Amino acid sequence: MRAWLPDARGHRRLFSALSIDALGTGLFLPFSILYFTATTDLTLGRVGLALSIAALVRIPATAGAGMFCDRFGARSTVIVSNLTQAVGFFNYLFVGSFGHLLIAAVVVQLGNSAFWVAYPALVHDVAEGKQQESWFALITTLRHAGLGVGALGASLAVAIGGVDGYITIVAVNALSFTVAAILTRLDSSSGSAHAVAVSATTAKGGWANTLRDRPFLGFVGLNFGLALLSLAFGLAVPVFLVNTVHLPPWIPGTVLAVNAVLGAVGATPVGAALTGHRRWSSLMASQAIVGGAFVAVLCCAYVPSALGICCALAAVVLVTVGELIQSLIVSPIVNDCATASSRGRYNSLSQMAFSIGDVVTPALMTMLLARGPAATWIPMAALALVDMLGIALLANHLPAMRRRINHPSRTEPDGL
Repeated sequence: MRAWLPDARGHRRLFSALSIDALGTGLFLPFSILYFTATTDLTLGRVGLALSIAALVRIPATAGAGMFCDRFGARSTVIVSNLTQAVGFFNYLFVGSFGHLLIAAVVVQLGNSAFWVAYPALVHDVAEGKQQESWFALITTLRHAGLGVGALGASLAVAIGGVDGYITIVAVNALSFTVAAILTRLDSSSGSAHAVAVSATTAKGGWANTLRDRPFLGFVGLNFGLALLSLAFGLAVPVFLVNTVHLPPWIPGTVLAVNAVLGAVGATPVGAALTGHRRWSSLMASQAIVGGAFVAVLCCAYVPSALGICCALAAVVLVTVGELIQSLIVSPIVNDCATASSRGRYNSLSQMAFSIGDVVTPALMTMLLARGPAATWIPMAALALVDMLGIALLANHLPAMRRRINHPSRTEPDGL
């Protein structure tokens, strides 16, 4: 397995930056709403409204981030995204009104959008387009570890410091983005410099050429299905297990902890196991696994509590494995569909599917949960089957889907 890992020499600063970025996110994420209700006079409804409006900004911001990335390069975009989020979180320390919260949250979302557009392109540049899956596996491990440590640290800070703990969390998060920006700037990468040069001199057609790539637009639609299933599990399963199935209240926390731990330790073994397989077939397997996870969740409603707990744990293991497979494959496919001068726009379209999913999923899952277990989880399992069909159809039209995972070159035949 060690031989499968990428040669990270010369990029320790970048890996440190991504880990620190995730650490700060892990600190704030569990308390993103509680912070404002604890430190301001704003009601829960006003806080939720401001954060929801800011989240909507991500959709057009993602398109803008794609153009910025193609013009100035992935590394510069990641640095700007980190500094933008640092400014936003620094402003969170002084929020006292709805307007101030809205502006600060919009700034954070602008930076967040830019990061998720540029991050896959930066990995492509650092890897110089080769063996991308192993790079994404290593970074996924580091980011999951950072998120987990950050979440644990945030819980301790709040438990010990109360309101001061909340303030400390936000201050450290703002600092973490600043440090991440500095480390990303100091990291060395020859591939990145070349990509900037190509992007600046050969960009043609802008969005027109990108939107004419119909097979890739089909892949973007597929990404929406992948995002919906992933978000549905994280948002609805904890509520379902406690409110509908009436499992013990410690179950949701355990499920999320298992997901985090498996995400941290599982990316590299999963990637090593998939090496040599076609991307499209592995992506199909991921949807079969995720579909099985939703069937296991459904079973929780019809078996005794002890078996229900076992089904819930089996579901989180399955969905984590499925998501790991997706996380290693989707971004390399997007990167390989694009050229150096359009990689930002291609990644922005891919990320837009996830941004729309963030908006749609909460309302959709709330509606389905009110209709009972079968009405909630059978459609999710069926969507996984639809995704599998879409993958099979698109593989005939996207050569990037037919490449082998972690293949060292891009010269192999594209046949199925």
